[in-house]
Amino acid sequence: MCAEEPRTMRELIGRTLGHYRVVDLIGAGGMGVVYRAHDERLDRDVAVKVLPEEVAQSGDRVARFETEAKAVAKMAHPNILEIWDFGHEEGLTYAVTELLEGEDLRRRIPSTGMGWQKVSEIGAAVADGLAAAHSKGIIHRDLKPENIFLTTDGRVKILDFGLAQIKEPVQGEADTATLTPAGTVPGTVMGTVGYMSPEQVRGQPADGRSDIFALGCVLHEMLTGTIAFARESTADTQAAILKEEPAPLTSSGVILPAEFDRTVNRCLEKSPEARFQSASDLAFALRSITTDHAVPMATPTAVEPHRVKAKIRWVAFVAVLLLALAGILVGPKIFNRTGPGTEVASIRSLAVLPLENISGNPEQEFFADGMTEALITELGKISAIGVIGRRSVMRYKGSDTPLEQIAAALNVDAFVVGSTMTSADRVRVAIQLTEPRGNRVLWSENYEREISDAVALQGEIARAIANEFQVGLTSDEEDRLTTTKQIDPEAQEEFFRGLHVQSRFRHAESIAHFRRAIEVDPSFVEARARLANVLIFLSQFMPPDKRAPVKVEIRSALDSALALNPDLSEAQRALGKFRYTFEWDWPEAEASLRRAVALSPNSADAHMSLGIFLIYMLRLEEGIENCESAHRLEPASLETNIWLAFAYAVADRWDDSIARIEFIRDLDPEWQPIHHCLSVAYAATDRWDNAVASCDRYPGPKDVEYCGSIYGQAGFRDKAVQRFEMCKSGSYIDPLCAAGIHSGLGEIDEAFDWLEAAYEERAPMMLAALRMPVIMDNLHGDPRFEDILRRMNLPVD
Repeated sequence: MCAEEPRTMRELIGRTLGHYRVVDLIGAGGMGVVYRAHDERLDRDVAVKVLPEEVAQSGDRVARFETEAKAVAKMAHPNILEIWDFGHEEGLTYAVTELLEGEDLRRRIPSTGMGWQKVSEIGAAVADGLAAAHSKGIIHRDLKPENIFLTTDGRVKILDFGLAQIKEPVQGEADTATLTPAGTVPGTVMGTVGYMSPEQVRGQPADGRSDIFALGCVLHEMLTGTIAFARESTADTQAAILKEEPAPLTSSGVILPAEFDRTVNRCLEKSPEARFQSASDLAFALRSITTDHAVPMATPTAVEPHRVKAKIRWVAFVAVLLLALAGILVGPKIFNRTGPGTEVASIRSLAVLPLENISGNPEQEFFADGMTEALITELGKISAIGVIGRRSVMRYKGSDTPLEQIAAALNVDAFVVGSTMTSADRVRVAIQLTEPRGNRVLWSENYEREISDAVALQGEIARAIANEFQVGLTSDEEDRLTTTKQIDPEAQEEFFRGLHVQSRFRHAESIAHFRRAIEVDPSFVEARARLANVLIFLSQFMPPDKRAPVKVEIRSALDSALALNPDLSEAQRALGKFRYTFEWDWPEAEASLRRAVALSPNSADAHMSLGIFLIYMLRLEEGIENCESAHRLEPASLETNIWLAFAYAVADRWDDSIARIEFIRDLDPEWQPIHHCLSVAYAATDRWDNAVASCDRYPGPKDVEYCGSIYGQAGFRDKAVQRFEMCKSGSYIDPLCAAGIHSGLGEIDEAFDWLEAAYEERAPMMLAALRMPVIMDNLHGDPRFEDILRRMNLPVD
């Protein structure tokens, strides 16, 4: 039978399965036969795995195989073998995967073990893949060197996530038994002897921590060249897994950081509760083991002392020689790059993707989001690097979108990706600079600090990234990125919670968090600036009696913030908005807004605030230029796009304006402001039926004057009057809302009466109302309209 097997396997060569033409035999095993094939439809080479006959003839097992194939296909993780297709043909069941060039880890492990730096790199990549699988509810159950593939271009891939690995339970001296994930019978042993966790040996249910135990076995083997629990028989090996500790890593003379020794031992704990609780945690720990570990190292044991000393002397000599040849005076960063010749100098734009919360506690999600936004803010201070804003990148939080696709959408050359983990008073952050093509890691670093140092940490990370980009920082930028200020941990938490809810438009909650942060730490300047900006936004929609005390609080927050740090862009931006919204002090407002842009040249908010102000001043060319700069920095932001549409509209560029609005509609068709802005655009281009239809879609109180005026101009008086009723809040009537609707109805005198009332009230939205096209078109050209503009020291169009 064995003599006939190669001939039988080669019978498929030259045949076509579906649209895959079988080209050659790659290999065979108990789990099936793997062939190289060519995808005739997409013109690419693939691997085709044909299932064993005994498996393919079982309908239940094939059905489970298909279910698992679909689950794994959804993972689309760079460290997991990609599954592209599966099918049945003439009694054959097959799976189609990407074709890998390289070899499995088993062939790479020398008898003396591998260097710990390489082990850490491979182990972290495997842990990343496992984390992706576990997040989809998939447990590998049979992780071992044969199922870890190292490609010729340096990638690490996990193979065989339970797909068609269906055998009978271990019997006698067999070394492998894998059962399907669903319907596993309690008490059944599954896995590969030597890599099974204690719970698998006992036949108990396996979870992600079982895979962590197996990876610990693989790490141990990579470091020492020997299988951690291997004994003379299967029974003895299983007994060792249940009762014995693995041989110390250093017993073979291996020299490695003590932290590495502790990490592997934690993976191999007998109790799942004592191991790492997630593969993400393990990946974080492996990357946290830096090369700056001259002391303390784990001391080799059971080796002759003179040989240990000689080995240490030799390693030290080689290390010094390599550093000298490289011209490097300090060591840690030489090992941070992932390969020789890594180039980052050509990269001039990046996006900080949402940092992953790997604490295992969903309640800590706010901290990861807060760290993401803080890092974007810090990087935004560097003029030589283009940095995409928070609102655009947060759209990709939890997304499986490939990096290359995100890069195209955001027009960036690289990504900052990473994770955070918090404890009672400490934060750990892992950061990578990644090129989207091939997910190539250009640089990585790990940080651990007191939570009170989180603000300083952001500047430290930003400086490190700037160094990797090989761009020089100006002295002012260096100063702005360097801070030793500590923030009270409770205040820091409140601040990050405020950022978290503010990004979800829960402004009242964010105000409470920012106020609490300031109460705990009165010197927390960033919290004061954020509070001022949120209050400015909300106060514009308040009646005068409620607005007055809020204006006092805003001014107090700004004065305190700028006294603490006059070079904080967020504070200068808020001051500029305050000056033009409430004080109508145009020169001082412009000075503050320009200062905000200079302090944070990558801040979309700073560019947009300056751009909109310049549009109000009818300096259209420069205003649109700043709005377009904001859009480049926030291409997927609803707010940035809608304000750019407004800028185009004021400049009478209606085609451009409508294109921006329609782009937003594709992003979020249920966002109400889109339809109100569309109604204005349609009215401006004489498409009144469309304008009315857009207003009809959302009959609620938002942007009442827009649709009230359009209804009036289109001849729908009853609808306009209904909108007027929405201008009322108790006994208070919003004068700008009333002026817009009376203008639309052609009631010009009444419109000017209400516009005068708005002027006397110094209504915060006065600038926007005067410059918004269509809404008050019936008032333009009237001497009374021009008189109001002159009294406000505004240019007349």
